[in-house]
Amino acid sequence: MRPVAGLALKENLLGTGTISIAPPPSIMTQRIASRPDSAIDDRIRVDYHVHTSYSYDCRTSLEAVLERAARAGLGCLCVTDHDTIEGALALRQIRPPELEIVVGCEFTVSDGSHLIGLGLTEMIFEDRLRELVKRIKEQGASVLLPHPFRRSSGIFRNEMRRSDAFVAELLSSTDMVECFNGGDSYHNNQRNYSFVTERGVPAVASSDAHTDAEIGSVFVEYASAKAVHGVSARRVFFSSQLPVTENRLKTAVMEFYHEHKTRMPGPVRAGYRLAHQRRATDRRRRVVSAPSLQYEFGGTVSLGRSGEG
Repeated sequence: MRPVAGLALKENLLGTGTISIAPPPSIMTQRIASRPDSAIDDRIRVDYHVHTSYSYDCRTSLEAVLERAARAGLGCLCVTDHDTIEGALALRQIRPPELEIVVGCEFTVSDGSHLIGLGLTEMIFEDRLRELVKRIKEQGASVLLPHPFRRSSGIFRNEMRRSDAFVAELLSSTDMVECFNGGDSYHNNQRNYSFVTERGVPAVASSDAHTDAEIGSVFVEYASAKAVHGVSARRVFFSSQLPVTENRLKTAVMEFYHEHKTRMPGPVRAGYRLAHQRRATDRRRRVVSAPSLQYEFGGTVSLGRSGEG
């Protein structure tokens, strides 16, 4: 276990400005719903980012979601379909009493970046980033940054060349950031973990499941159902990834494409989408091994990590 920087929730130095990370009242400051059973073990597992057949790129039925959540021992599931909350609302109607469903949405903003709202009461139709964040907060909901460095959709991806001021402003309104995403690359997940620990932002993890087998393959475990999302002491579980480093030339080419894709010829964009879909399909076909303990976070201090990810 290697030591890491402390996870302070009060102030963080980012660029040249000091900002407050403490969020307004939201799901982050709400207790995780207590389970009705009387189990002696009060630990609860949460998967913060899951898709259903209501997402354009997922075919998992609501019944399959519930079945897999039960097999994975989840007590709380954040349903975050792309640009809709209909799947989450439908799932909440048929959930078993021992499973809490958090109504969420993975929004796509105007520059292609993804941002998740958790604890939504109604759908938001807005693709301007600042206005979207504002409207999420107006519902008393939380902002979660998923896969922040993923090419094409990560809000801090390289090709966007975000300024320190942009990062600081967004983090000041952010409740949680994914320190690990089950659909992300080894390199990106290393960056995710370094980002949250160096800047002291509340960290959670998720499977980003697009198939039933992936649900619960990544989860955050709290010691008690009375825990506070992203703040209380928690342990992060997922299957270790191989330390694969992407070819630098490939990285440069891909970043160039995403930076200029709106000006690319139609056949080039179509070819890229086809290649990307095939690669994603191959990745999703991999067998998901049993998750194991990787990171531990205290209430205000990161306790370290048990593996290299």
